[in-house]
Amino acid sequence: MNTRLTDGHRQALGEVGEFYRVPGFAVTATSGRVRFGLIADPQYADADPDMRHLRYYRHSLHKLAAAITDLNKSPLDFVATLGDLVDRHWSSYGEILPIYRRLRHPHVTVMGNHDADTVSHHLASRQPPLGLPKHYFHFLVNGYRFIVIDGNDISLYCNQANGDDRQEAQRMLAQLTVEGKPQAQSWNGALGQVQLQWLEKTLQDAQTRQETVIVLGHYPIAPVNTHNLWNDDIVTALLCRYRVRAYFGGHQHGGGYQRVNGTDFITLKGMVDGEEHTPYAIVELQGSALTLHGFGPEVSREL
Repeated sequence: MNTRLTDGHRQALGEVGEFYRVPGFAVTATSGRVRFGLIADPQYADADPDMRHLRYYRHSLHKLAAAITDLNKSPLDFVATLGDLVDRHWSSYGEILPIYRRLRHPHVTVMGNHDADTVSHHLASRQPPLGLPKHYFHFLVNGYRFIVIDGNDISLYCNQANGDDRQEAQRMLAQLTVEGKPQAQSWNGALGQVQLQWLEKTLQDAQTRQETVIVLGHYPIAPVNTHNLWNDDIVTALLCRYRVRAYFGGHQHGGGYQRVNGTDFITLKGMVDGEEHTPYAIVELQGSALTLHGFGPEVSREL
């Protein structure tokens, strides 16, 4: 477990700390089947719409509520939000948290770049300042290994209490810019060396146990686009080397898909986009067969 919250973090985060908790799952006999819900980028804010990108921030509250009502009707092992629960205001968490509390399934949270920016500014204002917590971990459900990665690990969202992480992010972004990489954007981030080592060890352990692996993150890593993880090539190669079944991400609100060497890379559509569009998904794994049931504008897939 690599969600590192000190007592100071817990006090400063208050109820928002719920999003950093990893739900417990009962140890059960391997069933060879798992069903889980996915939501990406609610990005709620009490703010007027961004008509250039068609983002309706206030509408996310009722869209999220509708999705949770539907997900509660389905037998699911858990629901995961793939980042960006809020857009910019610390107070937004207080408005979205009661909606998430209606969820009857265990909730797994991936922290997005807007979450990281909002949380980091809040923690940096404390005396003494507190760094942005790392939030990567893994858990087992019905014989399937789920790994959550943290693309904010090395990013410009890190604050002065994160040691050299922000400076490393500046160096990495500058190098990617020189190389002309499309993901050389300030709104992206990367996995640091410690997390990469942890990820490979976790994948090695899962391979030894012959577990099917699903990885969840905020930033896409394939296909190439301007919203990808800065070190997408390294992470893609690592996941393919260990034959990860699928990677699910958000951040790129238009969605996307690519299959690379037997691994499916799926990017879900952003819930904040569109006046009434409410994309979300239910994923079912039976053995190695993966079915994604898309709702609203989300694309259904049999992989």
